[in-house]
Amino acid sequence: MDYKEEQTQELEVLESIYPDELDIKKSDYPNINFDVTLNLELSDEPMAASLSKQHSMLINFIFPENYPDEAPLIKITPQEISLKDEDDDEDDEDDDEDEIEFDDHGNKILKGLQNLPDMISFKDYIPELQLKLEEQIENDMLIGMQMCFALISSIKENCESWYFEQLRELDRLHELEVQKREKKEQAKFIGTKVTKESYLSWRTKFRNEMNLDQRDELRRQQAHHGRLTGRQMFEQGLVENENENENDEEGDEEPVDEIKEGIQNL
Repeated sequence: MDYKEEQTQELEVLESIYPDELDIKKSDYPNINFDVTLNLELSDEPMAASLSKQHSMLINFIFPENYPDEAPLIKITPQEISLKDEDDDEDDEDDDEDEIEFDDHGNKILKGLQNLPDMISFKDYIPELQLKLEEQIENDMLIGMQMCFALISSIKENCESWYFEQLRELDRLHELEVQKREKKEQAKFIGTKVTKESYLSWRTKFRNEMNLDQRDELRRQQAHHGRLTGRQMFEQGLVENENENENDEEGDEEPVDEIKEGIQNL
């Protein structure tokens, strides 16, 4: 196999496929070296519509002297580019302050404050992605074939799939956190279930702590101007039977005829 010819031909093919994305560092054989900047298509999906960054992969290929009978050296560097300019950022900060919502207890509403698509970074995924490429080269038996286009396509597909898996998981965890917060807030209103026994126990303890029985007694005495109440008189044996009371009341009354006579003499 003419390795120089194989590598030169593949580089020309890649130039035609990626005219704007490919950057040749060294075109002379051996050790041909070039970069491909691969933009990921993420924001087109509804669940990532609020994404404010352009994620891309900078893929560096170096061809060993006997490539394609030997796998190329591959280095992947994730890149993030903001889709907003500085003026937009300032406007968004002002808008965010206006859009912040609070619950009935003054807590910031959690869900409205986090842009989940922007929270995902590819940095931690790169080691896993490199292993996937090595497995693909072996499992798909790419050794001996021009493989760069297949690897680039695989990188794009794997990165986009991984991103949406992470976003779905992040959304799930976020929903759990929101539900946890909501249950915690609801618990403040629900409180502990009250039974007859627990209420009576609480009432006795509360009245003792607040000295309510003594206060009520004092108020009763004040209401009678210091005189004994009927109950107190009864308990102390000072209440005569009803018949005696009635007789006393009849004896105290003046005859009606005497009252009339007194009025006529006036």
